[in-house]
Amino acid sequence: MKSSIFRRQRSDENRQPRFWRTTSQIQRLSPSPSPSSASAAVDERRGSTSLAKTSPYDPEAGPLGLHLIYTPETNHHVDIVFIHGLGGTSRRTWSKNGDPELFWPLKFLPSEPYICQARIFTFGYNADVRAAGNVSTSVLDFAKDLLFDLKYGKDGSKEDLKIGCAYMQGQNDPKYEMIIKAISAITFLATPHRGTNLAELLDRILRSSVFTNSKQYISELGKNSFTLQRLNEQFRHIAPKLDIISFYETQSTSIGLKSSRIMILEKDSSVLGYPGETSKALNADHHNVCKFHSPQDPNYVSVRNALQSLISKITSIASSHRSASDVRTKLAALRSLLAVKDLPDTDYSFFRDQWLQGTCDWILKEGPYQEWLRCSDSKSSLLWLHGGAAAGKSVLSSYIINSLTESKSCCQYHYFRFGDRRKRQSSLLFRSIAYQLALSKPDILQRMLELKDEAIEFDTADARIVWDRVFKRILLKMHGREAIYWIVDGLDEAEDPRTVIKLLLDTSASSTPIRILIISRKNSAIQSAFQKIPNELRFCSLSIEGHQEDFPFYIRQELNVAGDPDWKEDVVKQIVKGAQNNFLLPNGMQALYDRMALSIAQNPSTAARLLAYRILEYTTISSRVLTSTELSQAMHKDTSRMLDFQRSITDLCGGFVIIDNSACVAMVHQTAREYLFASADRPMHVDKAAAHKQTLLSSLRSLMAIGLRANIESGQMPAFLDYAACFWPVHLASSPAGDTEVAEALHRFLTGRWVLTWIQVLAIIDQIRVLIQASRYLASYSARQKYVDQKPDEKQDLVKQEAVKSWAEDLAKLAGKFGGILRQNPGSIYRLIPPFCPRNSAIYQQFGKMKDKSLVVSGFASHNWDDSLARLSFGLSTHATTIVAAGARLATLIPSGNVILHEASTFEETSFSPIRHGERIYRMEPNRQGTMLVTYGYHTTKLWDTRSGNCTLSIANVQSRPRPLALLLLDDQRLFLGSDDRLIRSLDLTSNAPHWQVYASLDEPELDGHFLNSPNRMAFNEDGTLVSVAYRGHPLSAWEVNGPAHIGHCWRTREVVARGEVIEAVWHPHQPEILGLYIEGVIFRWRPYDDDTEEIAAGASRLAMSKAGSLLVTGDVRGMVKVYNTADFCVIYQLTSENNILSLTFSPDLRRFYDVRGTYGNVWEPTALLKYAEQQTKDTESESQLGSLAQISVESAKFHGRVDAITVIAASPAGNLYCYGTERGAAYLYDTEQGKLVDLNAPKGFLSIEQLSWNEDGNTFAFSDSSKEVIVTMVDPAARTTNLVIKSQIKISVKATVDDPLTQLLFHPDSSQLLICSATSICTLALSSRSVQSSLHVKTTNGRWMVHPQNPALVIVVTPRDVRLFDWNLKLQQIIGMSLPAQTVPSRSTRPETVDKLLVHPGRKYVLVQVSPLNHSLRERRFFYFECPSGNKSEPKAEAIGPGYSSPNVVAIELDPDLSSQIILVFDFFSKDRLVYLSKQYSISEKIGAYFVLATEK
Repeated sequence: MKSSIFRRQRSDENRQPRFWRTTSQIQRLSPSPSPSSASAAVDERRGSTSLAKTSPYDPEAGPLGLHLIYTPETNHHVDIVFIHGLGGTSRRTWSKNGDPELFWPLKFLPSEPYICQARIFTFGYNADVRAAGNVSTSVLDFAKDLLFDLKYGKDGSKEDLKIGCAYMQGQNDPKYEMIIKAISAITFLATPHRGTNLAELLDRILRSSVFTNSKQYISELGKNSFTLQRLNEQFRHIAPKLDIISFYETQSTSIGLKSSRIMILEKDSSVLGYPGETSKALNADHHNVCKFHSPQDPNYVSVRNALQSLISKITSIASSHRSASDVRTKLAALRSLLAVKDLPDTDYSFFRDQWLQGTCDWILKEGPYQEWLRCSDSKSSLLWLHGGAAAGKSVLSSYIINSLTESKSCCQYHYFRFGDRRKRQSSLLFRSIAYQLALSKPDILQRMLELKDEAIEFDTADARIVWDRVFKRILLKMHGREAIYWIVDGLDEAEDPRTVIKLLLDTSASSTPIRILIISRKNSAIQSAFQKIPNELRFCSLSIEGHQEDFPFYIRQELNVAGDPDWKEDVVKQIVKGAQNNFLLPNGMQALYDRMALSIAQNPSTAARLLAYRILEYTTISSRVLTSTELSQAMHKDTSRMLDFQRSITDLCGGFVIIDNSACVAMVHQTAREYLFASADRPMHVDKAAAHKQTLLSSLRSLMAIGLRANIESGQMPAFLDYAACFWPVHLASSPAGDTEVAEALHRFLTGRWVLTWIQVLAIIDQIRVLIQASRYLASYSARQKYVDQKPDEKQDLVKQEAVKSWAEDLAKLAGKFGGILRQNPGSIYRLIPPFCPRNSAIYQQFGKMKDKSLVVSGFASHNWDDSLARLSFGLSTHATTIVAAGARLATLIPSGNVILHEASTFEETSFSPIRHGERIYRMEPNRQGTMLVTYGYHTTKLWDTRSGNCTLSIANVQSRPRPLALLLLDDQRLFLGSDDRLIRSLDLTSNAPHWQVYASLDEPELDGHFLNSPNRMAFNEDGTLVSVAYRGHPLSAWEVNGPAHIGHCWRTREVVARGEVIEAVWHPHQPEILGLYIEGVIFRWRPYDDDTEEIAAGASRLAMSKAGSLLVTGDVRGMVKVYNTADFCVIYQLTSENNILSLTFSPDLRRFYDVRGTYGNVWEPTALLKYAEQQTKDTESESQLGSLAQISVESAKFHGRVDAITVIAASPAGNLYCYGTERGAAYLYDTEQGKLVDLNAPKGFLSIEQLSWNEDGNTFAFSDSSKEVIVTMVDPAARTTNLVIKSQIKISVKATVDDPLTQLLFHPDSSQLLICSATSICTLALSSRSVQSSLHVKTTNGRWMVHPQNPALVIVVTPRDVRLFDWNLKLQQIIGMSLPAQTVPSRSTRPETVDKLLVHPGRKYVLVQVSPLNHSLRERRFFYFECPSGNKSEPKAEAIGPGYSSPNVVAIELDPDLSSQIILVFDFFSKDRLVYLSKQYSISEKIGAYFVLATEK
């Protein structure tokens, strides 16, 4: 083996970019038979420097280790390292006939353009097969030597080489990470990637010699040895990052026996076969493939040209390194967004490795294939290649992919694999192809990244959603002449082949020609799907059944029998005749499988038979293929004594399983799995239920391993842990019902801390969705257990069943309510999350009430999980009518002129909410990403950027002011408006001067017996090509907008007195049908092109459809909500809550829905929706155990009573008491340990509690309601019973004394008085006499009051402009001006600010002030502190303060912006230098609290 590595210099080195080349099994460094020996000399003129080992060496052979032979006179750009092969040396290998003057790396290359800019090295190692040596020396040992020299070697000027490392070994060693990233290209010269049969012959000769011994590195070069397979597989994942050129020999090599010559390496072993690899033939034998007689030698010219092109490319790439790094970052983000965990190159390489030279060539000559490949027009085309099982279809697909790649065609591909659950998903096909397209077409990368704003979970999204969002909206609209090729292999193994075909037919409308090649078995489902090919798509099919050209090649390769050539050829013909186009099974599958099974059953070793059976159990039922390491860990006890588990697998399992280049253990074919699951009468049979049980128990044992949590937190996760964590629920669903061992193991797992460790693992590997799947499977398991005969210990069995049932509910809720927190902090599952769970939940009962808990949460409205995730309060005086969800935002329409924006993840109001249109708003419409919002008002239409709150466009409405009925934002470039004048108008948002234009006029003819009036409803489909129009006295109409063309009318399915007014209508996103609602509450589905109508009575008044079109939600005036499956109108969820529902919408991910009920809105996250969303990706046999959620009827409607929102809450400064008031006027007193103590005030329905305050001693508090009644209550904090807590209570109304709503209550330090404040007046209340003592009209709209921290005889009001001091008789004592630092955001600098909160520093000298924009979200809060005035000054007198008075100033110092930007809510000072607050990560603790040291006190 000979190779060269190119390495560019890293950006962090103080030199120009470099590049280097080696000749190794891409630093797999596996030696190959070397060319003939020759002597070489060192040319010291170029500054040759030896980095060889200290041991002596033959100067003609060359030094060992790394040796610098050439350095350019100017700065070098590239490093090239030459590595010889087996039996070679660092000099002879590269010198023709042993002539030192023909040592071409030194004599030829430095004179070549581009190459002269490179430093040149050789690397020598002891690979002399004739010399005695260490028999255990391996390829890895040579690689480690090279790594060491490359990292630590110095050149002639003592400069650190830093030029790279043995690539694959360096990938696995962190200390070589920095230089590994600099490797750019590798050139191979006759390198045996797949080994050679001659290595085995050489190994036998050495073993039989008395002068030499066998070498491990020789045996590792055997044909398809495990070492080479492993190295090839590891390299396959790295290869796409490199430029690879492979040269191969074309002449046979003399072996010293007269004229005997043989081919040392065939092309298939010298060429990797990776996409993007460049391969070229050299007219030389194996000895001379790397030796040249002159610079004019054609072979040298080929190698030189390759080196020059690589160096030229690398140096140009280095100049744009920053741009490339940005692309890589974006590609990584896209891969994460699309949830593409594994690219299909592993499958491609596996099947490509099975290809034999000379096979599959026939496909290139087939007419249908040539027409598909080279059709001249721009039409897209589809070719279907079909054949029977084991007919070589996947190998053929790999051949076609390689052919397209070598021709530089833009090719993407995907392999459906039945044995891997994930690779059966239809959505993965489209996600993978989309990502591969982005790799080859960076111009579409940014557009695809914008999909992130749509908040779609692509990992669980339906294939139609992926196709619609990624392909129809982006990829199919690309304009280009170059054809794009998609290869889809094994479509018959996909979960839904018909859907895949149906979606692919849309490529007929592609702006770029797309050539699709589908390879599959021929079945009725696929055949029927191909019956509806549109005329715009060229289609052809081709059977591979009749092509037997490849079978003789394959059989001759595999046939290993003695005999003369004629006899062997006769045998070949007989086998071909019996093979029946089947590469696996001559004489039929059944007979072959019987023989394979019999070979296992007749194994004389009982242990070997049991091990084989266990391997087959795991392999046949695993949800994805297991690696040999995973399988070994799963079978730990059975394999612990095995030295070579991989070889044992192939030896024991009789050919039923194979190990691919990824070390994955898979069934040889799907028919083999079917054979093993069939009749138990066969020689080998796998009991499916027993196999699932075995895999389940192994998975649970892995999750309950001692020390697992410590290993996880140190980053040492066992290989099998990923599979065990993700798939044990799947195996539980298929395990035998009533099995005692399963029940015991499951109970032990769920009742120990292992269940928390499992959840932590899922969070770490970003598989939180598995919790929802586990919830479904646990619920199914619990239901099945009910029908199993009870065991003697029936009570104990019921306890176990109850634990399973409880955890089934908990897991789904944990995923929904805490999924985001777990992803950010997986360890929060142990201490932070359990206290927030309901008291009756399993997780709280087991882990939330432990004695050593550090967090206590009280005040839960319910002790059980409910479906309400959050409530959106808009204010008692605010009436919302519409809510929409788009991307990461919620928008709620307030018709009076505002739109309130909330973050969909935290439900916080955005910093610039509400958006103020400035007039009455009729409709609003967001784009898909939620980044743009259109509001249509009385006079104007405005376009908003929801990320900043800025209005980007304002257009006057048409003068006739028609009533808007429908809005549609199309691709963020055009706005469509449907109005009650039956016109559709459009607005070009990209124009410099946009204006409304009439796009279509819907001239509806009046039908006999009907009255045609103005429309009252319109609805566009997603691309604006269809529109529906509803009238009060006329049937619903459907139109094609282009034309326009009338499609038809929707007629009722039964005779009714009233024809029915349509009050809601929405188009299905994937097919031309309308779902709507009649005024009497009847849901209908209408397919206008088929004139087909369905109706179902629902009693609803509002309706909304999910973005995917799979679910429908309705609401009525009584607060009833129902969720339907649109396929058959089956109810999958319903709830009842108070108040009329005005609007409904689904979240983009289908896991939540939202409603609006006037002054508030609800966020609902039912378990049924979580499970439904997960069910969209089902693909396991265990799903049949569960049934379809769409068919499950709702047992009973869930009732959610009205939520009485908390309006104020305050804790006692001393003791454990706290009090809160609600929107309906209720007030309660609680103890943090005992819970609720007293109902202080009965709810009045319309008078909310607005203010609440405690005195300093914690024995008195006061609260007020919206009627300005103040209630003061004295309590005994030490009392522990409800009867003794309340000492006395007084009620006083200040309605006649104080104007405007009350804003604050403040106790005198001795509790003798109560200061009552509003925006324009204040008064003091004497508690002893229960009367108003003093009152004053003073405007402090934007201020906040507090007792003077140093002089309790004074009170202070702090506003953004000044600080005022009053005594308790409300006489003004002093006014001091205060200047706040200017706002950093210019657009907000004009907004008036208000003081929200005041905190006194423990030193009682400084005051911390929190301010925020008036009438805006508190998320824009700022923090300042100032030195509080002493209050001892006698001047100025109150009467001296007048309009011309100039007060002194205090300087407000802004708090550290890095700290203030993280604060959501300030609590208090914990100590002199520590501020405790709620952060934006929702963390509260002493450790989280930030250090707060005032600058003036430092």
